[in-house]
Amino acid sequence: MGYEQISTTLIAQRAEVSRGALTHQFPTRNDMLVAAFEKLVGEWREGYPFGLDPGKEQLSVDALVDALWNNIFSDGRYIAAMELMLAARQNNELGHALRDILVTWIRVRDRITVQLVGGNVDDAEADLKVQLHLSVLRGIAMHQSFDSDPQTARKLIELWKQIAQKA
Repeated sequence: MGYEQISTTLIAQRAEVSRGALTHQFPTRNDMLVAAFEKLVGEWREGYPFGLDPGKEQLSVDALVDALWNNIFSDGRYIAAMELMLAARQNNELGHALRDILVTWIRVRDRITVQLVGGNVDDAEADLKVQLHLSVLRGIAMHQSFDSDPQTARKLIELWKQIAQKA
């Protein structure tokens, strides 16, 4: 079910709270979606690997790919987040609020990711490599959402790590 089909009534039912209690906390559906997205991005920012101090800890590219896959991209909530990220392209109230969260998150995420693999944050090629890793993982996450073989994603991750080692 896409974010466009989610209603406050449905969410209240699944959360086992009254619709009134839900709307008291989140007056509009957009308020609720923005809060959910902000919470998820906060979990990513504080969790592994982004919670690491790149000045003290480094990861191999393989370890980084595994950490990103295991802690973000393989999580079923990632696809829901992708739908919201796509909604951020819209020039409306929800789009603006989500873009604000995304812009801040992306700046932090990319900087930390480059540093975690020992790269220089001012190196355009290092940044481009990070974008490639993220793009591949994003694609595998999307593929996983409709693939009937649960092992395919793991095989693709392993193949990507082999390719990345040669680059």
